[in-house]
Amino acid sequence: MARRITKAFVALAILSLAAAPAASFPIGFSAVGGIGAGYYDMEALNEHLGHVAQDLGVKSLGDLSGGVNFRIEGRVWMYDLFAVTAGFEHFWGATESAGTESSRSYRAPSDVYTFGAIVAVFRIENALNLCVGSNLCFAESVFGTNEIIERRLSEFKGSNRGFEIYAEAHTNFLKPIEIGFQLGYRGLALKTFTDKYGDTAFFEPGMKMELDYSGVFFYFTTAIRL
Repeated sequence: MARRITKAFVALAILSLAAAPAASFPIGFSAVGGIGAGYYDMEALNEHLGHVAQDLGVKSLGDLSGGVNFRIEGRVWMYDLFAVTAGFEHFWGATESAGTESSRSYRAPSDVYTFGAIVAVFRIENALNLCVGSNLCFAESVFGTNEIIERRLSEFKGSNRGFEIYAEAHTNFLKPIEIGFQLGYRGLALKTFTDKYGDTAFFEPGMKMELDYSGVFFYFTTAIRL
């Protein structure tokens, strides 16, 4: 699938460059910032939270199913139609029990570094550009909880890589400012966490600690394009 996506981006880039005006300056740059949210597929963690809720004698402990996302990104454009991108994202994810004598909290933030490309596939003059993009993701996450695991308060670290694909619409009439919206899907699961001793971490016996940020995401974006 990744190979097909790459071929499609190359084909779109070639077609876009061929259609570019001969007189336009070929190189441009934009800096993008965005705030939005993601929906996470935290199956292993949420199953564990169900077990914890039973142990606490409460009806439920809120699932961790999403969180606020932040993004900054730089783009180097060719003919205002094709760009290579590099950026940074931060995910906030947390849940906790409320109204119980034994409060439990779970924090699952992640730093993500992205590298990819974006292609403008359609332009409405003095209105907006419609684009499609794809990123490779390199994630580092720290999972923290006040739940006593193996007789100690716990913090665990994990890393992995994944991908993002998205569609973006942004304005082209407020130069040099662009205001936009992104909607996409992320595949990113961190399947191995270790403690400060380097030992593999488990939610409970037979259930490895995993955090899965895969799911739909969106961003509201603002950019300066030069």
